[in-house]
Amino acid sequence: MLLVTSVISAVLTILFIKLSFAVINLRQKNQVGFGTGGNEALERAIRAQGNFAEYVPFGIILLACLEANKAPWW
Repeated sequence: MLLVTSVISAVLTILFIKLSFAVINLRQKNQVGFGTGGNEALERAIRAQGNFAEYVPFGIILLACLEANKAPWW
């Protein structure tokens, strides 16, 4: 069982939901449906969420590989 990977994945999922709500709130506040509407704060929030979605899965997979090969939990 990959306990460490499961716990970290759950925490990262909560963080991803928080990032998603930040984007949603900024889109509603600035009335932007698509793109960034030239709003720098919205653009940064979108990129933060996008980078998270692009890179975190690789980290989780690598963590699972380490844990499956009985690496120390730390």
